[in-house]
Amino acid sequence: MMPDVNVLVAAFRADHAQHEVAHAELAGARQDRSQGSGSLTLLPMVLTGFLRLGTCGDQWPLLRDKLLSLGLKGNMVTDAWIATTVEACAEHVATFDRDFARLLPARDLTLLSLKS
Repeated sequence: MMPDVNVLVAAFRADHAQHEVAHAELAGARQDRSQGSGSLTLLPMVLTGFLRLGTCGDQWPLLRDKLLSLGLKGNMVTDAWIATTVEACAEHVATFDRDFARLLPARDLTLLSLKS
């Protein structure tokens, strides 16, 4: 079995409407796997999605606002997520990526020079 992100989230959150079903499915798959009669494969993209949804609590409203206000999509979503994390953690990012100038104030950003 290869669970999707929504199955992992439902299994993890006891308050999720589908918690019991997801938890039972994963527990069964784990048990089958431990007995050599089944499979349980967690894809890297699914684990990343689960971690993104399960651990970024306070950052989501900030990320949503940034995405909507700047009309970001595609590859810019990851950059916006990094920028939001930098802001939420009161950190500073060093990057070669000039797109961050759109996403962060100068005090939170060091644009490194590209070697010619």
